[in-house]
Amino acid sequence: MLASYFTIAFRNLLKNKVYSFINIFGLALGLACVFLILQYLKTELSYDRFHDQAENVYRIVWDGDNPQTRVPHPIAQAMVRDFPEVESAVSLSPIWGPGLTQQTFSIRNLQKDIKYDELNVLSVDSTFFDVFSFPLISGNPRTALSKPMGMLLSESMAKKYFGDENALGKQLAVNDDQQLVEITGVFKDVPVTSHFHFDFLLSYVTLKRGNTGDYYTWKDFGHFNYIRLKPEADSKLLESKMLDWSNKYIEWSAEDLRHLKENGYGFQLQPITDIHLRSSLRWELESNGNIDYIYMMTAAALLILIIAGVNFVNLTTALSSERAKEIGIRKTLGAFRKQLAFQFVGEAMLVALFAMVIAGIMIEASLSFINVFTGSPIVINYEDLIPMLAGLSLLVGLVAGIYPSLYLSSIKPGQMLKGKFLQNPGGVRIRQTFMVFQFIASMVLISSSVIIYNQLGFIQHKSLGFNQEELIVIPVKNRKEMNPKISELRTELLSIPGVASVSATSNIPGRSFNQNGIFTPDHPDEDIDASEVYVDYDFFKTLSIEFTDGKTFSLENPADRDAFIINETAMNSLHMKTGVGEEIVWNGDGEKTRGKVIGVVKDFNFQSLHRPIGPLIFRLSTHFNYVVVRVRTDEFPATIASIGQAWKKFDDDFTFEFTFLKEQLDQQYRSEQNMGNVLASFSLIAVVIACFGLLGIAALSFRQKTKEISVRKVLGASLMGLIVLLMRDFTRLIGLSIVLAAPLTWWMMSRWLEKFSFRTEINPLVFVGAGGVLILIAWGTLAYLTLKIAKLNPAETLKSE
Repeated sequence: MLASYFTIAFRNLLKNKVYSFINIFGLALGLACVFLILQYLKTELSYDRFHDQAENVYRIVWDGDNPQTRVPHPIAQAMVRDFPEVESAVSLSPIWGPGLTQQTFSIRNLQKDIKYDELNVLSVDSTFFDVFSFPLISGNPRTALSKPMGMLLSESMAKKYFGDENALGKQLAVNDDQQLVEITGVFKDVPVTSHFHFDFLLSYVTLKRGNTGDYYTWKDFGHFNYIRLKPEADSKLLESKMLDWSNKYIEWSAEDLRHLKENGYGFQLQPITDIHLRSSLRWELESNGNIDYIYMMTAAALLILIIAGVNFVNLTTALSSERAKEIGIRKTLGAFRKQLAFQFVGEAMLVALFAMVIAGIMIEASLSFINVFTGSPIVINYEDLIPMLAGLSLLVGLVAGIYPSLYLSSIKPGQMLKGKFLQNPGGVRIRQTFMVFQFIASMVLISSSVIIYNQLGFIQHKSLGFNQEELIVIPVKNRKEMNPKISELRTELLSIPGVASVSATSNIPGRSFNQNGIFTPDHPDEDIDASEVYVDYDFFKTLSIEFTDGKTFSLENPADRDAFIINETAMNSLHMKTGVGEEIVWNGDGEKTRGKVIGVVKDFNFQSLHRPIGPLIFRLSTHFNYVVVRVRTDEFPATIASIGQAWKKFDDDFTFEFTFLKEQLDQQYRSEQNMGNVLASFSLIAVVIACFGLLGIAALSFRQKTKEISVRKVLGASLMGLIVLLMRDFTRLIGLSIVLAAPLTWWMMSRWLEKFSFRTEINPLVFVGAGGVLILIAWGTLAYLTLKIAKLNPAETLKSE
């Protein structure tokens, strides 16, 4: 009996080759997309869950007027002492440069004379491995960071510096060869699914800083602190105690404490498993993901699964209806309803299993392309692949087989043999409803992609308030040697024909900025937090930043060394009348500095367009992280070569590197770009699958209307009239889909656009255009079939009547 069912199933597949291909390929494409999305979601949702008891690990963050991730260094260990529910704690920090930007760290193997500039270096407490579960290959996790002048490195870095030798106990020179450190441990490379990555660990004891001052005290909010709670601890209860508890260490003023309590500000505990998707605070260690994109991808997966599944069910049902006489004869000969149901379900599941195999091939073939296209490393877990694909395939096959088997087996044999049940409008309405769902999903995906690309275009073409074109950024790696030579370097670079302007700065647009309080002498209690930038005399000229009032810093005016330049937002926030000539007090570098404002610049976007423009303050300095050069692109290759040669005259120890400022700014929107690419791809796939279904259903529908069309032709119907007749119903369904999808998409994408402080408006033409494209694609899909049916010779069709 079972063999008979399989034989019949294969015969039906071969008999209806085109429909079988549409059914199998459409479902396979949908299954492949859904699986890849689910793997991406699994990766994103697994961040930091590899740590032992990750649910008990929290990051201490500050929630205030300017929420941020950095808090005082002593807070972690103080919590271990003062709160019994805190099991362990650690403080860590990247290697910061002036302006608190992450800098490179020189490391040299003296024996092999191998030197590299490394970026992923952390200074940490000796309790690092008490909180985090990064496994060691060699070394003792309890003592590796306790030894003075000790350092741990990753497995890949050990191979980079020592080859196949055992790195444990070996020495490296660090910090411009100022210190010799001993390798006290080697850890496995940090997993991709960690919210921060590092290749080297130095203990705070080992790393001697020049700016110790308040750096390790409660006054400096400059470190990342994590705690591990005991399993029975209540994190919310602990969090509620932290503000009052911190008062004994920080000694808040009564006014500050009142302000914090009134606004619900203070220290907060952020679950480590929430950081990657739910945190976008200032000073994040790395760019995080976005939970909204997880929701969007989940919705995309569901929509594609619905499109593919509905397509499969629709076509399977329609094909089953074509076998009405076969079913009628079987029932007449005594076939039970259960047997018919088993046959239809078995056939549908067999087709679904074929689709599963093809989906697996598609996944393997497209994985490397998708990883490059999306910028997200999707790793296929084969333990997940087969069960997940099999489960989805069998589920869709089961649903696709049950409906026609129950529907057709309930009809009397006499009606089946006469074909009267085909006139029942119930089945047609169900298929039409399914088709509307398909095209609603396609319309949502298409219009969402267009809106995302419109926002990206708005970002790329919006004037930021300075000229970002033709600017290259050169990191100053050897600052100790280079900063005193900046003036000479500028002169050397300006002598190059392709160089238009040169400036040095502590920070560049697009980076995180350090903030300090500023206020006017008349209103010391009305201070605001302002981002600060140390610049030279040519900064505003090089970036083409416009002034609304006043002037730039001048080398000829020594008083400018104690002066300030602010932006419009800072002036307005301080309620200054004119700005220029008025005094402000800057609470930075551990002391209050009073000076005059000599210039006010137009507001410009110095951070991502996700954020509003904040107060900004500029000061002259001789300590810089970057040199910014405006070049003439028509002479670019020769100019860059000359700049590199000039740079080596001043710093031959470090590799000359540069980036375009525009490229760095574009990196701020990489996740949006990736999401746009992904949604555009899935939109195309969704439309292809939906059109496959439309093609199959239309072919069956037109086949059932063959005699009607022939009669109309005999009665004088024109070719155009027949084409309109055949396409009218499908066009109405697609039009209804567009009308229903537009408000849903508008609501969803309005919420997404709210994440940007500067955003485009949703133009109704987006829906008109997307709908028009969808209708044209559908018409193109139907065109061949429509012409073929409309041109049939009535004599051939009606000769049996």
